[in-house]
Amino acid sequence: MSNNRDGLVQHVRQWIARHNIEENALLIAGVSGGMDSMVLAECLHRSGVRLHVAHVNYHLRDEASDADQAHVERACMAWGVPCEILHSNVTRTDHGIQAEARNIRYNYFQRLRDEAQQRDSKPAYIVTAHHSDDQAETVLLHLMRSADPLTLAAMPDLDAERGLLRPFLTLSQADLAVACKNWGVAYREDDSNAKPDYLRNRIRHEVLPLLETLRPGTKEHVARWADRFNSLRSYLTIEIEMGKARCWKLKEKTGDLDLTDWRTEPLRLEILHKLAHEHGIAARALPELIHLTEAHVESGAHFLCASARVERRGKTLHWISLT
Repeated sequence: MSNNRDGLVQHVRQWIARHNIEENALLIAGVSGGMDSMVLAECLHRSGVRLHVAHVNYHLRDEASDADQAHVERACMAWGVPCEILHSNVTRTDHGIQAEARNIRYNYFQRLRDEAQQRDSKPAYIVTAHHSDDQAETVLLHLMRSADPLTLAAMPDLDAERGLLRPFLTLSQADLAVACKNWGVAYREDDSNAKPDYLRNRIRHEVLPLLETLRPGTKEHVARWADRFNSLRSYLTIEIEMGKARCWKLKEKTGDLDLTDWRTEPLRLEILHKLAHEHGIAARALPELIHLTEAHVESGAHFLCASARVERRGKTLHWISLT
């Protein structure tokens, strides 16, 4: 493995030590039954950590979903590891089935983590098998969908606030495949991962392979962008908040943006984006808000949506929350 000369188990042990994860901590691995998560669970088991496995059966693929669950349960019995199962029916929402399934999954993992910490009075973490290929896909998804440049930081390897660990994030799926073969790990194939119905699947199977033909190593390069942006996100988040404090005054459900002060801020557009987000205004409406800040705009000009009204009043933008 190119990034793992001492083996996957050694990589995980060093990662845990480097991130100061407590020796008595419980690690709750999210396991779907696919290759990535089965290798994660096998690796954590071989690492000797306190391990529980969590699986969600969404019943989206009928008998195949039940077979995935049975496969995970058999593996946990062989490891001697507790296995928690959630049965859930996913409903289609405006954000799509995959997004809804993700919310169900992480809410469940978080509940298990909270229950474990309350029960044992010891730290607990959620562990997922995300790798650098997933990271590259996520960066491209954010480039296509999001108006916030800070989302290019994508997934951190350690999310302390959520107690979420991603120890494989610097490894490729090819690295995991080598370990899978060497260890003889059995896993289940999810046919939906190959369907072009989902944007992420098309990025995985069409866009990234094309980029690799144009410039070999692009996938790893894109994934490294996320790592660079992680430190930048922390710094810029603080700077944006400080800039906002210098030009924004809040009074209950109303607020005033002093345009004279706002125009001196280097991150003024990010401040405007932040205010829009806080007032439930979609990023696509930013051009209208920017227009209201222009010098020639007269008092009374305004922007209105379901959640807020923004009105030009002399040298200020007056914001009113409507929710």
